[in-house]
Amino acid sequence: MEKKTVLLDLCDIGNPTSGFGQIAKNYAEWYSKMEDEKLNFHFLLPPIYEKDFGKLVETTHIRRKFHKYFSKGLPSVHLWHSITQQQLKRKRGKCDKFVLTIHDLNYLTEKNWIRQQKHKIVLQHAINQADAVTCISRYVGKQIEEQFHLKGKPVRVIYNGVEDITSKPESKPVFATGRPFFFAIGQIRPKKNFHLLVDMMHYFPDHDLYICGDDHFAFSKVVREHIESLDTKNAYLVGKISDEEKVWLYRHCEAFLFPSMGEGFGLPAIEAMQFGKAVFISSYTCLPEICSDSAFIWENLCVDEMAEKVKKNLVGFYDQTEKIEKIKKHAKEFSYEKHIAAYVRLYKQLLSLPIN
Repeated sequence: MEKKTVLLDLCDIGNPTSGFGQIAKNYAEWYSKMEDEKLNFHFLLPPIYEKDFGKLVETTHIRRKFHKYFSKGLPSVHLWHSITQQQLKRKRGKCDKFVLTIHDLNYLTEKNWIRQQKHKIVLQHAINQADAVTCISRYVGKQIEEQFHLKGKPVRVIYNGVEDITSKPESKPVFATGRPFFFAIGQIRPKKNFHLLVDMMHYFPDHDLYICGDDHFAFSKVVREHIESLDTKNAYLVGKISDEEKVWLYRHCEAFLFPSMGEGFGLPAIEAMQFGKAVFISSYTCLPEICSDSAFIWENLCVDEMAEKVKKNLVGFYDQTEKIEKIKKHAKEFSYEKHIAAYVRLYKQLLSLPIN
């Protein structure tokens, strides 16, 4: 039987500090090593990555400006998988089947009304064309069902894979003071609510707070000015960090704090759980679904209540060996092995191939 070709759009691989970039990187690593009797894999990549993934996969390089309007030069394949909704900004090559993965609908709250409608039209058109629509949490699935006309088309939930980083190299950041600390990471945007953590730190004079992540957004200036206006000496907005520094911060933090109101999955919370850490999350979006009973939930994002919950639940937390092992076990539920296997089954189902 002739093998069928599955194309994976991995163009976000060039932005490794973003969540989409991490997903593209992990997909490339997994699929480039996969030998399947029924499927060949083809990567769509920026030119500099075209020769990075060995002989088991074919590659095509993207020309971003050209392929925004034209499909010439893109391959014809049996199945095309747009692994994020961001990839709808450019053309696809000819394909028999099309899989669309939607990670979130954050644009509904982040853009003005006109932009909302533009995004919605583009996404509705892609949903109409898709042979399968997948998403990364039940929360996102419910949003899709409420916002779009699916015409009976099911939305499949395939939870994100989370790379096990516990055995990765680590490096102590130069900004670490040596005092006990709390850790938060993500894009410095309003939806992340990191400014609330700054407010909370006056309840913890013996701890530091490190807020890490992409700080090119305008809101980072707001957070920095907020730190200065409060004359907060134990809160630090440090910008992007290396993977090695991230591992060190997860391993050594007293707690991981994640008060976000705009997540489709919440990958950093699961990464923190890999290290058996006390994780505190908001009650919004998908976070209670993903974290289940392995995290402490801030029911209200009131600074006084947030601080009280952290203080109360950190007492004796790391003496609870059984609880910590349960948290680590929960994190392992989101393995890349399970995630990739679910997609390979879906590809074969759509292509009418036997599933082993």
